[in-house]
Amino acid sequence: MLDWIKIAARAVYDRRMRDRVMGFRPVVMCLIEATDADKFLLVCPSSKPQAWMFLQEGIEPGESVEVAALRGLNAELGLAEEKVHYRRSTWIGRKVIPEQKGERDIQHSILGMRGKSYYGALIKLPISTPVILNHAELFNHEWLTIDQIRDRLQTNSHRKQELIRLIFDRLLKINKI
Repeated sequence: MLDWIKIAARAVYDRRMRDRVMGFRPVVMCLIEATDADKFLLVCPSSKPQAWMFLQEGIEPGESVEVAALRGLNAELGLAEEKVHYRRSTWIGRKVIPEQKGERDIQHSILGMRGKSYYGALIKLPISTPVILNHAELFNHEWLTIDQIRDRLQTNSHRKQELIRLIFDRLLKINKI
């Protein structure tokens, strides 16, 4: 009983915990910008090789957005923390995902999985930095210009298109995607 009281108290002050309790799994989407070119790194997940999106990583309970982003960059792209420049992060919003209802257990959730709570992180690195894909998670990656991203977005769901636009707008104030 005491554990649930502590969780309830944390939920009042901690957005990620509050989202978790309400059935929204916190994830960070990494907007990776080249330091030496007007390009951004997008990836294709192995489960949907036709879709182009930002690297996405779940945020563990008690973990910061920065730590989750750096963990994902290392695990899925082979980018060590000292190779990247973490700039900032922002909360993007919650999205109900009906097709994933109850799909995953979310620790401390009272409702089962209802969707995701998205955070965006701005990461910068030189375009020449070697990327080593974890093929269990990712099918492909490519550095793309804004125009190329706009073209590739058509392969994504409307929900992912909206998230990518929101992340560009919130982190870089670019709203022409």
